[in-house]
Amino acid sequence: MTKYILANLLFVSFFVPFIQSQIVVSNENFASGLGSWSAVNVNDATDVWTASAGVVDMNGFGGSNDEDWLISPAINMDAQGAEYFMFDYNDRFNGALLELYYSTDYTNAGTAASVASATWTQIPLQLIDINSISCFTTLYQTHPAIDISTITGSSVYFAFKYTGTSSTSKDYSLDNIRIEADYYADIQTYLNNGGDCAAFKTELHNLIKQQQRAIPYTSSEFDVWDSYLQIDSRLNDAGTDVIVWDMFTDYPTTTGEPEYDHCSNRDQGSCPGTIGSCYNREHTLPRSWWGGGTGNLDTQNVDLHHLYPSDRELNAAKSNWPPGIVTSATTSFGNGFKVGTNPAYPCTSMEYFEPIDEYKGDYARTFFYMATRYESKIGGWETINTRGNCALDGSAYTAYEPWMLNLLLQWHAADPVSQKEIDRNNGVYALQGNRNPFIDNPTWVDGIWGTATGLDCSVIALPLEFSAFSVELIHSAAEIKWTTSSELNTDYFQIEKSQDGIEWNIVDRVNAAGNSQVEIQYSAQDNQVLFGITYYRIKSVDLDGTFQYSDIRSVEKQETNLTSLSIFPNPSTGLFRIDYSSLPQNREWTYVVYNTQGQIVKQQNMLNNSEFFIREAGVYMVQLIDITGEYQLTSKIVVTQ
Repeated sequence: MTKYILANLLFVSFFVPFIQSQIVVSNENFASGLGSWSAVNVNDATDVWTASAGVVDMNGFGGSNDEDWLISPAINMDAQGAEYFMFDYNDRFNGALLELYYSTDYTNAGTAASVASATWTQIPLQLIDINSISCFTTLYQTHPAIDISTITGSSVYFAFKYTGTSSTSKDYSLDNIRIEADYYADIQTYLNNGGDCAAFKTELHNLIKQQQRAIPYTSSEFDVWDSYLQIDSRLNDAGTDVIVWDMFTDYPTTTGEPEYDHCSNRDQGSCPGTIGSCYNREHTLPRSWWGGGTGNLDTQNVDLHHLYPSDRELNAAKSNWPPGIVTSATTSFGNGFKVGTNPAYPCTSMEYFEPIDEYKGDYARTFFYMATRYESKIGGWETINTRGNCALDGSAYTAYEPWMLNLLLQWHAADPVSQKEIDRNNGVYALQGNRNPFIDNPTWVDGIWGTATGLDCSVIALPLEFSAFSVELIHSAAEIKWTTSSELNTDYFQIEKSQDGIEWNIVDRVNAAGNSQVEIQYSAQDNQVLFGITYYRIKSVDLDGTFQYSDIRSVEKQETNLTSLSIFPNPSTGLFRIDYSSLPQNREWTYVVYNTQGQIVKQQNMLNNSEFFIREAGVYMVQLIDITGEYQLTSKIVVTQ
């Protein structure tokens, strides 16, 4: 059964203005009455939205049926991009939940008729019925940031619609209604100007380290426990109750997980010691790795981006072990969650925790966030804890040891960003004021630790050293040999091939002999070489997934005869002629022109001394083939502007 995120879900309000560089499009805290917003009554003029004590309130109980609108000033949605809508709220009593709309044709006349004549489009909310939750009745909630970037118009109005009846009506209070935009604008400008690997990560660090607030770990007011109701909730399988979304015990496509109630199943110190009894707060990057600080100002201790609700017993088994692939489990759960050992990893006498496949990408992107958010600190954490020392490399840039970094990159690639992550990121953003950039922009992981377009940031793929390299051309086949000069701690080699810019492809696998010298041989046959020069490299792969690349070597295809192909003029502005004078006569010829990506841009049967034209400037490879297949000749041409 597929799990569904709550469609209708929910802190003394304590909003602090952003100090970040993103644009604050609109902000109303009702310190001076309704401020820039206006109230429009449709039914029952005795009950209207009223501002008092820094909040705006509506309570229709005891009067006639109510319909009351709280409407924003005109917002220019074309002057910026990536806008998010946020607000704080509380409710009391029973009744209909609040609704949110926008209009591009409202006249701002402030009358019931003008509201009725406008076209209003509803914006889905994730409201919590706070009154029905026993441990949240006195607390304001911050609604997750709502992505409104698709709404356009130079004069857009947003409106809350309140509905009540004479017998059943909620009391709603709202505060800090705000629209913010262009969170990553400075980052995008940086990238457009040629940002690179480590410096790119530092730019992101300087952005996301700026938080509005740190949510207290434990407080009589709003704290981390309370935040989970908004950012880590879902409906149970029956669709009848709101439960804690625990990634340790969840069955994503079937049923059977514990159903934790947010209030009654908190671990308050008296929980039975069995799986499924209660949940607590998991630090994904363990607290002991940075020295165990527990203060509310020790922001990694209260950073919601890596604080997840988790089954208490499984969290205790996870302890402060690093993430990893578990080959022998000491603790497990029926959904596939495991804690245990893997002898292939570099740290002896260690255990590792392995989440289920559904959430491996979630954890990887969490670790990437922590390495970026705490870049100025994480380099000093390496030797604080033995288990942390296995995972951390003591640097500000890479942050993690190669084995772990490679694991995280694999998990990130195998488990793409889910809607759960997007919604949680929006919830934490509204609460904390910063975002996890690797959820919003997954390719940025590769742009920092991998190989992105135009950048080579690979920090775990170091060149192998080879003592010898030879190429022997035998007619149309090339025998390629590498010999390693020193012992490699590897399990097998993969031979990879690329042709003038084509993506690298694995073409052969060779088991490692375990000797100090290993000869690797590969024959490049005609059907494996498209044209011209082909590039090869070797990848050595360990059992734990770490790998290295050799240097790149090129092999030029050996033609079936020594006859050359003449194309003139070359370079040319686009018009070329093939010279057939030195070729066998009375043959039918076909020419094929490839671009540097190996794509065919022109193909045609030819007569002797025929011309062809290429429109776009660039470097191309021309292959001439006779109908019998005996002759296959190639030549490189250049088209100038």
